[in-house]
Amino acid sequence: MKFIFKTNEPLDKLVSFIIQKNPEAILLNGELGAGKTTLVAQLAKKLGEKKAVISPTFNTILVYDKLVHIDAYKLKGDLFAYEDYFENKLVAIEWANNIKHNFKNYLEINVFFDKNQNHIFEIINGVK
Repeated sequence: MKFIFKTNEPLDKLVSFIIQKNPEAILLNGELGAGKTTLVAQLAKKLGEKKAVISPTFNTILVYDKLVHIDAYKLKGDLFAYEDYFENKLVAIEWANNIKHNFKNYLEINVFFDKNQNHIFEIINGVK
């Protein structure tokens, strides 16, 4: 399933789809600047998160009231060290291909640009 958005277009349809599926995690992979953090920020807002969501690039993990946001760009192995933060929160992992996970209820999404510089979010695995 693919969702296509123009630059700066709200990701409402995708956010609603994800929330309706109610995954424990979303696993994001794709090009730099394609919209991974933007998606996480819009999801957090829809979940009622009051704090502004930013990229966890320099922190590796940022924990919010409703969300755990992980940047796995420099990670290897599993997420065992972070699992205590996951309880009752949506876990969003950027660069998820770099790690192993034990999530049973998740959506894996590839994020990239098409030839017209539209943002493409392709759900390739997970909750149906």
